[in-house]
Amino acid sequence: MLGQLVSRLSSQLFSPRLLLVTNTTISFGLSGLGDLIQQKIETRKQVSSVNWSRTLHMSTSFGLTSGVLCHFWYSYLDRILPGRGIRTIVTKIAWDQILFSPVCIAACILVSGGILERQTASQLVTETIQLGGRLYIAEWLFWPPAQFVNFYLLPPRFRVLYDNLVSLVYDTYTSHLKYKIEHWDTVKIDNLPSSRHYRLVLDL
Repeated sequence: MLGQLVSRLSSQLFSPRLLLVTNTTISFGLSGLGDLIQQKIETRKQVSSVNWSRTLHMSTSFGLTSGVLCHFWYSYLDRILPGRGIRTIVTKIAWDQILFSPVCIAACILVSGGILERQTASQLVTETIQLGGRLYIAEWLFWPPAQFVNFYLLPPRFRVLYDNLVSLVYDTYTSHLKYKIEHWDTVKIDNLPSSRHYRLVLDL
């Protein structure tokens, strides 16, 4: 009885009609869980309350954003590169790492710094280069083997779920970099166009 209920619920949640909502909800929740784990690690020797605002920021910027992007990216990737042959899987992994990964990281940082934290253009460029660069290097160590399993073994509808379960460790590392390394070296952006209106747009 319980097995049938779980099977029916899974079929509904991972159906084409609800898959985007399911994927973004999972990404939002597990990214927040990763931040909560990191906060627990940071305060393990002291009594401290949870910073829920920080967790909400991580869930929104890195969870919700990546959930939406990954949902559409995997759909596109499976459509143009169908099959599970080794050459196809290697091509998918290469495209995922070289094309999608930097875009996804930059988008998450843009939502985090540019929208939620209202950073200046200089701060946003600095965080994109330094935080984004560290995350991208870590992705090359972490994701290619994980994505081989994803593309070779799993049905497409479970790709984002698998991503989020595997990336729980990566999410704690992201939270560590974002909130514990406080003094990034500021990147000068004097070489950007000096138009007053362009600067105002950057500083929004």
